[in-house]
Amino acid sequence: MTPPSSEHYAELAALFTTAPDGPIKPSLELLLPAHLPVQGGLWLVPYAGREAAGGTVMLVRMHEDTVDVAAIGMGDFELQGCSSMEDVLSRVSGQGVHWIVQPPADADPTSLLHCDADQVTLLSGADQAAVVGAYRLLKGLITSAGEETQAPSIRLVVVGAEERASTDAANRIVQTADLQLGVSVKVGPALPAMGSTSNVVSQVSFSRESNVVDLLGRIRNAVGEEDQLPTTERHETPISEQPKITPTEVIEPEQPAPVTNVQVEKTVVAEEAVEKLPAEYASYVDGLLSIAPRCPENEHVELAVDTDGCLHVLADANDLRDAAIVSAWIVRHRSLVAMACGGLKIDASLTPVQHIFTDDAVAVADLHGTEVRMHLLAQVQVEGNTGMYCTPLN
Repeated sequence: MTPPSSEHYAELAALFTTAPDGPIKPSLELLLPAHLPVQGGLWLVPYAGREAAGGTVMLVRMHEDTVDVAAIGMGDFELQGCSSMEDVLSRVSGQGVHWIVQPPADADPTSLLHCDADQVTLLSGADQAAVVGAYRLLKGLITSAGEETQAPSIRLVVVGAEERASTDAANRIVQTADLQLGVSVKVGPALPAMGSTSNVVSQVSFSRESNVVDLLGRIRNAVGEEDQLPTTERHETPISEQPKITPTEVIEPEQPAPVTNVQVEKTVVAEEAVEKLPAEYASYVDGLLSIAPRCPENEHVELAVDTDGCLHVLADANDLRDAAIVSAWIVRHRSLVAMACGGLKIDASLTPVQHIFTDDAVAVADLHGTEVRMHLLAQVQVEGNTGMYCTPLN
């Protein structure tokens, strides 16, 4: 009889010494539809069906008062009769499904970054309006995050366009996000068509009881609790292992410092925001996307582009002369501006539009009847809260 080898002893020892696997972390994806083609909501099911990839996707669409849940792909699921998210979680318990959650339309951008999502996916079309819309959505997320919150992994999927148009749109969005926001965006495979078949196994709707942050947390916690139930043997571990918790003792003295720093940083950011308000005029005009390029010697004048590819010049009313100089400079260097802002389409046939902003409407009254677009931008106070108010004057 051949004596056991050292490998056999090692395998036997591993059975007793290897720690049990931790809870399986469910795959949670936050799906944000940007500017989609006609009947944009219909793209969600085909996208979820493709992501199932032989498995099962649970597509959760949150509305103002209701929640729609659909099991898509493979598997034997029956969701009829479920009246709450807890019922759904119990039906799919232990199945290892991939969750895709679309937040309600009125979800706060800040709350989206606090969702316990493994990935954020933007669904976008391929036209110029879609490129601008996707960038605006990204900018809203990143601006809400600030420097203190780490943004999750962001992926872009272009739908409803052929390969060449999809690639072009994706490149423009990625380049603009990197150039303007300093954000790296991954690009997923495009989805050119919806397909003729539906992979919906079962679906159900019920009343909405929570916001998107709570819902994703419940999904995450439900799976975690399931995985921890059979691991009662862990209570038999010696008490001597508890000193391993000492890292929390190291972290505790550091906690006051981050809290102090966060407060200081928020104060600084607030002060900077007040100082930078005049430099963010594009955010006060619907349909405009601020771009980074500036005219030499007139860098205080802001540039933006609209969904038609027309360039806009935005400045303080006191800088009206500078705005005219920048408009002439744009006409001469339009191609360079287009190259500098990530490949956004610029229509060279359109004359740049000039905007001026003032807190004194009377001071610019003599400009009525000109092609200059005037805006009243002033600080107002409502019920003790102070903010900026902007309205067009012509």
